[in-house]
Amino acid sequence: MMSPAHSRTTGLLILAFLVAVAVPYVALIELFGYDDVLRDPPGAVLDQFAAAGTPLVLAWLGFALAALAFAPLSRRIDRDSGLAAGWMGVASAVAQGVGLARWVFAVPALAAAHASSDPALRAGAEATFVALHGFLGAGLGEVAGQSLLAAWTARVCLGLWRQGRRILSISGAATLPLWCLGLTEPLATVIPGLPVIEAAPLAFTGWEVWLLALALGLLIDARRRTARSR
Repeated sequence: MMSPAHSRTTGLLILAFLVAVAVPYVALIELFGYDDVLRDPPGAVLDQFAAAGTPLVLAWLGFALAALAFAPLSRRIDRDSGLAAGWMGVASAVAQGVGLARWVFAVPALAAAHASSDPALRAGAEATFVALHGFLGAGLGEVAGQSLLAAWTARVCLGLWRQGRRILSISGAATLPLWCLGLTEPLATVIPGLPVIEAAPLAFTGWEVWLLALALGLLIDARRRTARSR
């Protein structure tokens, strides 16, 4: 078992991470209609991106950085769950962070090109956007990133179960079917006819609530152990 100081710091870092995710996420909803906008035609997405301007780019940057920040945090949570620091959380963070970075370093140029009056340039921008969205978004960020995140969550839940923290373990495991169902949406882009179940938003919400409960549990446990040692 890690020291009370380590558990307390991990709990506080989880809370900071949740805030770091929530702030740009809310901004993306307000500025861009995320994530429903991603189901619009490519041209409409690019036009809306261009109209939102720099604030939207900054929101995407914040979201990508928050995803990357999960890499070191996941290893701390591993240790506080009685596990050796693993690689699945780190790999998930990198996959999702890189996937989100396309909105910062590639999409602005595509949106600018799509504003051109040249039909060929507009068509090229749309085709490039679809390719990037398919590979970096659906493939890397969603299928790979979310699958790795689900695997990391399952591993942590196993560690929590072994520690006797059964409620936290079960509540975290309850998000796993939602992750699996959520993968149908990105996979449907390459598997025609695959039934789509838009469960990813529910999976993320449930996962964040579980992470909040884990943070509070770590803080309460650290406080109790510190009090007993006095």
